Amino acid sequence: MNATVAPTRSAPVKGTWICLVIAWVLFLIPLPGAGLFVGWPLNLVAFILAIVVMARGKTVAGLIPLLASIIVSPIVYFVGLAVLGAAAVSGDAYQDYKERAEAASTQQEAPQSSAALDLKPVAMEVTAADLFAAYDANEVSADDKYKGRQLAVTGTVAGINKDITDSVYVEIATPNEFSTIHARGIEPAVAAGLTKGSQITVVCEGGGLLIGSPQLDECSVR
Repeated sequence: MNATVAPTRSAPVKGTWICLVIAWVLFLIPLPGAGLFVGWPLNLVAFILAIVVMARGKTVAGLIPLLASIIVSPIVYFVGLAVLGAAAVSGDAYQDYKERAEAASTQQEAPQSSAALDLKPVAMEVTAADLFAAYDANEVSADDKYKGRQLAVTGTVAGINKDITDSVYVEIATPNEFSTIHARGIEPAVAAGLTKGSQITVVCEGGGLLIGSPQLDECSVR
């Protein structure tokens, strides 16, 4: 009488690596939220599948992707954040160059009086807390109200830093201790004289939202 052999369940080795690789690709794509909201859940799926692979007898085949999800994934994620930050800064610089070129061209084609050239748009007064609350509640509505507009934002200095391109930006505190408003374009000499905890009003152009932080461009301290 022949003994009945139980069928061997296959281990999802290929599926584990597919989830892991897709997660890494999403970490590196310069698209806000792709890595955080899609990449990390896929990394968790890969981690669980790796445990399943080990439980089904393929210890080495499961251990390698498990360690990769724990050690390699955070490295890839932070590399992706650096790429995203560089892309955002490059985009801002190109937009600034484009706007300046268009403004210069307009002035050459249609000269205006010195009085007219001195006119500046009136800045919309808003507190840092209100600006953050508007983006926290509805990014689309907040962009419609603030993005691309001249703003005078008042708040408390939370930090004076440089990004990966060595450009100065000032952090303004919000009700959320893990998120600040980033004011860019302030002259380094002016930023050097600021201190944490001091009150500040910056006149800037609204720059939208980037990785949960409202952005302000072409800022000057009032």
